[in-house]
Amino acid sequence: MILENIVKSYLQDVKLRHSNGTYKFYKSHLGHFVNYAKKNGIEEISDVKDQFIVDYIASMKETCENVTINKNVGCLKRMFIQQQIEFPYLHSIGKLKERNKTFDTLDRETFMRLRKYIRTIPTVTTNGIYYRCFLALLADTGARIQEIMFIEKKNVKLERSEILLTYTKTKEDRIVYLSDKVGIPAVKKMMQVKSDHKYLLHNSDKNRQATYDDIRYILKRVKKELGLKKLHPHMFRHTTATTLVEAGADIASVMSILGHKNIKTTERYLHVSHKHVKDTYQKKINKLDN
Repeated sequence: MILENIVKSYLQDVKLRHSNGTYKFYKSHLGHFVNYAKKNGIEEISDVKDQFIVDYIASMKETCENVTINKNVGCLKRMFIQQQIEFPYLHSIGKLKERNKTFDTLDRETFMRLRKYIRTIPTVTTNGIYYRCFLALLADTGARIQEIMFIEKKNVKLERSEILLTYTKTKEDRIVYLSDKVGIPAVKKMMQVKSDHKYLLHNSDKNRQATYDDIRYILKRVKKELGLKKLHPHMFRHTTATTLVEAGADIASVMSILGHKNIKTTERYLHVSHKHVKDTYQKKINKLDN
């Protein structure tokens, strides 16, 4: 059996069963494996032996972090299982130790300033309404950017401050929430814009659904106006999780809001800020000296 054909077959299955983002993830990692095999004269799956896998992992160590290698090997394992190809050695490989990675978040003061900025975005034009709503959803819901772009108007329940997400990474519906001063006013304005589009976020000027280019443009403007060095969509998700935890939210609630199936995934997002840790320390320790 030709290795490249097996990979194509598996990717077709991934494309049918999973989100576009997941498909791109597998395509990237498995494509890397196929390219390495070709460079080393491997075309048949039967030629992929134990030593070849050892050499492949060793080659990745020269340029990749362990977390990337683990993802790559994980993709290979799942492909071999799905294609019903036995490879005991591959499945015996344990995960390499990963370095604890910190994620980009906004500190409390910056997040508060950003939320205040969102509330003051002029809504005299449809573009202003659109920009404000896009940012408000990012700041309030903790949802992934693609989940936000596919929110349908029929699933917005302003009277309950809720939005039902039906286009999710996990393929499972979930509910996210809106705040009284940021989310509710912005979404309400967007709902009032006359349009035949079924999606909440639509670019009226260009008569189309929201795109990644739109949010890149919006965030570029926000960075300039607020003097921020870095701001990308997933920072909102990380910051929402951190803010909830620092405010005392239990991890089960945060897990539900973020749409995680595994609690360990949620724990990676809980970056308690240095300031919060320091404040907690000083409050507790200083009590001893009173």
